[in-house]
Amino acid sequence: MVKPANIRELAKKVYEEYGSDEESDGKNINFILRGIDGTQYESEDIEIFSDGGILDTRRIVAVEMTYSNYTDDKRISIKLEHDIKDYGWRNVIFVSGPDEVWVNGVIKHFEDAIVNWEKQVNWPYKYSWLLTIIFAIGINFPCSNILNFIIHLIKPESSVTLGPLFFSFFMVGLLLALYIVDKLKELYPVVELRIGPEHTQLEVKRRRKLYAVISIGVIPLVISLIIELIKIIIM
Repeated sequence: MVKPANIRELAKKVYEEYGSDEESDGKNINFILRGIDGTQYESEDIEIFSDGGILDTRRIVAVEMTYSNYTDDKRISIKLEHDIKDYGWRNVIFVSGPDEVWVNGVIKHFEDAIVNWEKQVNWPYKYSWLLTIIFAIGINFPCSNILNFIIHLIKPESSVTLGPLFFSFFMVGLLLALYIVDKLKELYPVVELRIGPEHTQLEVKRRRKLYAVISIGVIPLVISLIIELIKIIIM
């Protein structure tokens, strides 16, 4: 998870490198912020990241920082983007130059900074198949029971068993479960830029609603399903 303080820390290091090469004429620096509405803010001044500025008042979904010193052949490029899918090329830190000590020192500074960032929640990705199976069962089990009940209600002498119905619903429920898991992943971006006013953080608000639904509706339903399964096994 990337917060304004994390962005400012990276920008400060890039700007320090720019300022340290005072005798070099062939250098430039550039900072770019992109808002969720498509607005782009661009500057060569680190004040673009100042407290109370754009990072605190606008929902920013992409950040770019570049520093180039053509005289000494040095380059730093940082790209961070609010990323729902795992597109590795959207989030990179690139450092190059002929001085190995300089390159390693800059990379080490960035690594030390990133390791202290708040870890992003990844359980929807780590357990995606398990979640898919659980959702598929959760969809199919009550539906199969309802259909079985309706069939026996209409035709009491019917000998329809639950097994075939469960399997048939499982295939349909599996597709629905895959869709649900994909939507769940969207609530937990691979790279989350938590930048801007609280009310603009859509994923945060949706996760809170999800937790409320789980605590009020899903957990009691899961418990009841487990009880029903235990009854079936015992009988």
